[in-house]
Amino acid sequence: MPTLQQVCDYNRTRVNWVKMYSMIDTLGKTMNGQKDRFDKSDLIEMGLDVYSNSAIKYVDRDGVDHELVNLLNTKGMPTTQEMKFVGTLFYKEFATERANRRQGIEGKKELRQSNHPITIKLVNSMGSSTHTKLPDTYAEFLLAADNNSIHVIEVAELLPYLVFGGDGITANKVPSNLFMQVIGPNDITARQALVNFNYKDEKLIFQRDFLNRF
Repeated sequence: MPTLQQVCDYNRTRVNWVKMYSMIDTLGKTMNGQKDRFDKSDLIEMGLDVYSNSAIKYVDRDGVDHELVNLLNTKGMPTTQEMKFVGTLFYKEFATERANRRQGIEGKKELRQSNHPITIKLVNSMGSSTHTKLPDTYAEFLLAADNNSIHVIEVAELLPYLVFGGDGITANKVPSNLFMQVIGPNDITARQALVNFNYKDEKLIFQRDFLNRF
């Protein structure tokens, strides 16, 4: 199986991350509702395929979002990875100066790496979970994304931290130093959201257009 460093380098060098995060910024907070999160997840996962020119192929299987088509595993097959996006995993904004509305002073914030243990849901069963282990078909690597960075970890490293029950399987309080950073905030400073574009509005237009075809 490829090393963590190889998978990290593959993701880092194959994707146009500025375009990726410009897309994520365009979606913004308008797609965080329960009904919209599935669309947002699909777009982010599909984005890796589009912005890597399919060097990272979107396959959308249970527990496997992508195949790294030019990085083969020990079976001679493309290495697999699952992707999870959580807004604030590795980087968070910390207040450096409090706002004072009476004096017209705006608060200031600084983006910092948090270094806190990472908790992330690996499997969502959409109901009562009966899992007692991670499925054998689960991806070899996990790509963990937040609003400012991408990190990767070998799934085998997560096994001691798995919690079963509720509505799925969670990797609970994983030391952040087990993850390898693919890109960070300094790699995507040129990111720029589209102006006057709302994905939800565009989706409604498409839906009405589709309905009017009948």
